[in-house]
Amino acid sequence: MAKDDVEKQAKYLAAENKKNDPDIGKVYWFPDETEVRLVEVHSNVPVSPDGEIEPFYFRSDPIHDLPVPSGIALIRPEEVRRVRLPAKWGNWDLAKEIG
Repeated sequence: MAKDDVEKQAKYLAAENKKNDPDIGKVYWFPDETEVRLVEVHSNVPVSPDGEIEPFYFRSDPIHDLPVPSGIALIRPEEVRRVRLPAKWGNWDLAKEIG
């Protein structure tokens, strides 16, 4: 899978999620060649109980132009750059704001 395809899917998912939930603020993408990794900032979600991001994971769905699996997490604005990411996601310095 090409990195461009993963980025295209990440941007699509970020835009669709923001369109369907206008309370989503910024969206951060953690680039990877095998899956989409998004953190969406939302002020109406609970604070992480253990200081770690816990993404929801979704399978790929090539029929609907989603060729790679996705991991999407919701955090509060004050948790940006403070909560721990899953180990394989890297660190906050890798985050690219895409929405």
